[in-house]
Formats: sequence, C-alpha cells, structure tokens
Amino acid sequence: MRTIPSVLRPWNRWYPLAPNDAELLEVTARDGLRLTVRRLAGDGPAVMLLHGLAANRYTFHFPERSLAQWLADTGYDVYVPELRGHGTSERRGWDWGLDEYLQHDLPAIVETILRVSGRDRIHWVGHSMGGILLFCYGILFPEAPIASGLALGSALDYRIGGNVYQPFARLGPLVARAKVFPYGTLIHLLAPALGRAATGLVDRANVWPSNIEPELNRRFHANGFHSVPTSLLVSLGTTFEPRGLRLRDGSVHFIEQAQRFKVPVRLLAGSKDQQVSPDAVRATAELLGAGSELRVFGREQGEIEEYGHCDLVLGRHAPWEVWPDIEAWLDKNDRSEQTETA
Repeated sequence: MRTIPSVLRPWNRWYPLAPNDAELLEVTARDGLRLTVRRLAGDGPAVMLLHGLAANRYTFHFPERSLAQWLADTGYDVYVPELRGHGTSERRGWDWGLDEYLQHDLPAIVETILRVSGRDRIHWVGHSMGGILLFCYGILFPEAPIASGLALGSALDYRIGGNVYQPFARLGPLVARAKVFPYGTLIHLLAPALGRAATGLVDRANVWPSNIEPELNRRFHANGFHSVPTSLLVSLGTTFEPRGLRLRDGSVHFIEQAQRFKVPVRLLAGSKDQQVSPDAVRATAELLGAGSELRVFGREQGEIEEYGHCDLVLGRHAPWEVWPDIEAWLDKNDRSEQTETA
C-alpha cells in the first residue's frame, strides 16, 4: 500500500489523533484493490457513512466529534468505508475517477456491509462527493439494496449557484497534464494557520469559521484529507459540461437519467456552503422527484450559526442541530421499511 512520507505531514506529531474504537474490515474491490471499512457495531439497521472528495473516515468518525459513534450509540450498525486512495485503503498509481468508485469499490463495499450486518438493505449517508456517489449509484443501479439516502452538501449539477470550483472549470485540459493534485499535503501544511482571522477566506472553502472550534478545525485539516488524481478531478469536472456529470465513455449522463433514481433521499445544505450552493442542492432535490426532501441549515432557518460544507457534520452545533435530523430520517425510513416487509 502506498503511504505519504511523514516528512510531508510534519504536523502529525503536533495534531495527533487518538486511535478510533472501531472494528477494521477489509474489502476487495472488483478490480482487486484492498479497501478498508470501519465498523461500529449495533443491533439496528446498517448505515454506511461515505466521505467526500480527498477526504477520509475522519469526516464522520473524528475523535472529538463522531457522527458514526453517535449513531452507533443510538443503536445503528455503522460502517465508515474509505474509497481507493483515501485513508488506509490501497491505491495503484493515480488514474481513477467516478467510474472506478461506482463499478469497482462501492459494489464490493455494499456487498460486504450486507453480509456482515445480515441485513437486506442499507441506509447510505454521503457527504459531498459521498452524496454525489449516492445519486450516481442509484441511477446506475435502480434496484440496488439501498433503503434510504442522506446527502450532505451534495448536488448533481454544480453549474447552479456560485461555488469555489467554477473559476477552475476551464482549466480542465491544463489540470489533466499532471497526474496528481497534492491537496492533502497542501492543506496539511496549511493547517496550523487555519481557524485564525487572517485565514477566514481559506477556511470558508471547507467550513463556516464561526461554526467550528479553531483547534478542531486545525486538527481536522491536518489529518482529514489526501491528494487526489487529476483524472478524478476531470471526471467530476464533467458536471460543468452541457449535458452534465457523466461516466468516462459518455454512456451515462446522470442528469438525463435522474428519473431512474428510486431511493427516498433527504438533502441537507449549508446556508453558506462555498462548495455547493443551497440553490444547487435544491435543484437536485427537484430533479430527483417526489422521493426527495430538502433541509437548509443556517440562521434564517433558526440555527445558532450559519453552516458551511464540512461543519454540516463536524460543526460545533451540528450534534444537536444536524445529527438529530439525520437520525430522524433514518428512523422514519427504517420504520417504513419494516411496515413494507410486514
């Protein structure tokens, strides 16, 4: 397994993380790569928490603020996978995109969760790209064993509303010349400066500064991200094409086939999210039809603070403002599933 040299992550000794209390499962992707999944066992329904672009398990299972642990304590059987090249999962080279996630990683991960949990279906909670993958997987595989979905800070069409990606959309051909974008290394080196007045604009790309403790912000950025292949950025960049997000060969354009998505899904948006605007999330909810619901979090909606991107999960107010909304949706759909089975 390829690892990042410690010399490129000097703050690991300054911002160490305690070992997570979770069972480690190994999954073999359909093309042979070794993937890792953390399980926090419970007697209830199986819930998968899937990270976003360049992220890892710490989005959902950060030591000081773990949605995974909270759901497990509530009774759910929780699984936190890491896709290829993320966290402790394996990578080979720098040449993957959405296709590999959807066709190799996720089918194997879902099958493993079903087998280990003994359940017929799972609930899928995805943050950012993890939510995009939920949409795409449900469109590709309408009969997939997904009982319900939750997408936090995710949209199918990033052309709607402003976001930090739009200025770079025209750089696709230039970006494609490099093999890797060293985001993980860059954000790690920048981490000690975050959470301070001078870095407010940088912070806002991932969080709303007043909604996350400065020290937690620094520790999360020092540990929670990895570098990504430019092939993945090019793959995700198809969202700015006239026909929108697609598979590599153009055989599937996800917006055009959104009617194939049958999963009951709730979309959560941050009022000040710089990566995906509430308008884009709202448009995706409308695109997915009657089985979808939308909830925006922010001061106008009655929350204590505005919400950005990652603080929808890790924000200082998320445990009592956002997490209960997630649990209520899971509980509602689990009861609905039990009624249908009976």
